[in-house]
Amino acid sequence: MSETLNPTIDSEPIEPNEESESPSLYPSKKDALQIIDSVVKGGKNPKPLIDRLVAKKKEFLMRETKYLTTVIFDGMEYIYPSKNQDGFNPRMLWLFSVVQSEGKKFLDRNQDWSMPTKLPVNITNYDYDDSFGQLTGTDINSAYWTIAHKMGVISDTTYTKAQDPKYKRVRLAALAILGRNISYTKFKDGVKQTKPFIYENQEKRLKQLYQAIRYSCYQTMNELAKLLGDDFEAYRTDCIYYRDTPDNRKIVHEYLTKHGFEFKQLVYDEPDTKNENAEVVDNME
Repeated sequence: MSETLNPTIDSEPIEPNEESESPSLYPSKKDALQIIDSVVKGGKNPKPLIDRLVAKKKEFLMRETKYLTTVIFDGMEYIYPSKNQDGFNPRMLWLFSVVQSEGKKFLDRNQDWSMPTKLPVNITNYDYDDSFGQLTGTDINSAYWTIAHKMGVISDTTYTKAQDPKYKRVRLAALAILGRNISYTKFKDGVKQTKPFIYENQEKRLKQLYQAIRYSCYQTMNELAKLLGDDFEAYRTDCIYYRDTPDNRKIVHEYLTKHGFEFKQLVYDEPDTKNENAEVVDNME
């Protein structure tokens, strides 16, 4: 049985925020592409539908990624999650439309919103003295998701309902595609066209919103680097590496806790962004 793609989890409706009742100033993808309804075809293969549309010489749009295949035809959007391990759970796809909607409403409420200072995703302290002591790392849990919530981009309800670790890849993807243009393969009279159809997102600031979330994360890392001084070794996105001392751990843990982050502690001989051979301790007090 197919599932209608709307803001629900397991058929349980998401209660709207009082702050987000007003409609967005910008059309949604559904409005722009004249999509009346969307249906998730969990466990199904899109090929029979595509072959049928081609055989009947129909005009339609198709988009394939490693996560899903989308077919738009006659006012309907058919979504086929990939069957491999990269595919998203069909019951989690509600998050994409909700994050887009809440992002637009955030911008509507905050017309004077401004971009944080741009900082690099990775920084290394090449003057770090590694001749003594051991290196440790503190990794923020769900960093971008937490920051989006702290900024007010996503509601309390959305934040809580997608906080389960099973949502990790979906959370990241839902934030990453904010404001992104979408390219579709176009079929006319059943024939694949050489020129793709581009859905151009009209709200350019949505893309800036995702950048702001990232830059806010890097600002957190940068502030910690300043507090650690010469004992700071590097940061990689949402994980900071430094000389392992009780005082340094206290500095990092207290700062992150004060700013509403949960985290895990990693101990390395060498910095390793793959988290291999690491002792992991969560701060889930």
